[in-house]
Amino acid sequence: MLRHAALALALVAIPTAAAAQPAALPEGATTRAQPFVFTAGMSDVFEITSSQIALMHSQDADVRRFAQMMISHHTDTTNGVLAAAKRAQIVPPPPVLDAAHRDKITQLINAAGPGFDRTYWQQQLASHQAALALVQGYAANGDTPQLRAAAAATVPIVQRHLDHVRMMAAR
Repeated sequence: MLRHAALALALVAIPTAAAAQPAALPEGATTRAQPFVFTAGMSDVFEITSSQIALMHSQDADVRRFAQMMISHHTDTTNGVLAAAKRAQIVPPPPVLDAAHRDKITQLINAAGPGFDRTYWQQQLASHQAALALVQGYAANGDTPQLRAAAAATVPIVQRHLDHVRMMAAR
């Protein structure tokens, strides 16, 4: 997983003009194994990378605690999905950040002070909304039982994160 995070950090240097708005889920991500595994991996890489940046840049104790939790939980969810994929004999390609996620990382790196924390919470809100839609959709409609189970196990984790982010973003 650390290899994926390092790859994501390397991708930050790639300039992009993509909008910071959350992108729609890729076609088939809530029904087919390969798009689900790739999208879930990209989501986790974003959560881990953005949270590593938060640990380096934020002075807010709440942001730092949440960021540490994101690194831990999203490493676990990645490992759960990868183990399920292996049981299903699916070999996913390593996830990479798309242009929209790279742009968000760039925005986060360029943010400072209270603006950093605001940007982090806004990005976490959008990211967790998309992640929840992904895992709920795949848990309900996915084509691979092992991955459906992993998605279902991830739903309450992402829901708790989303609830936490909403509370923090509202303060």
